[in-house]
Amino acid sequence: MKTDLVYSDEVLYVNVKGNLSKKGVSSLQKKMYSVISAYGIEDIVIDIKGTNKIDKTAFYDMLDDYDNRYGGNLKIMEK
Repeated sequence: MKTDLVYSDEVLYVNVKGNLSKKGVSSLQKKMYSVISAYGIEDIVIDIKGTNKIDKTAFYDMLDDYDNRYGGNLKIMEK
């Protein structure tokens, strides 16, 4: 799994490529939360179009957790 986090125009863009396993989701969550907390970012776009496999349970659990913690504007870019 490869992730790129880019902050532009007050939006955090998260690009994910490869296989997104449960461990990968956990790693992604830690990276995102660190940046979100440090900079107070409210608008996030997660692009998962470049993924091959996703642990959907872990991924959607992360989205629910994000919503409960931050409640910001989150958009998922899917295939």
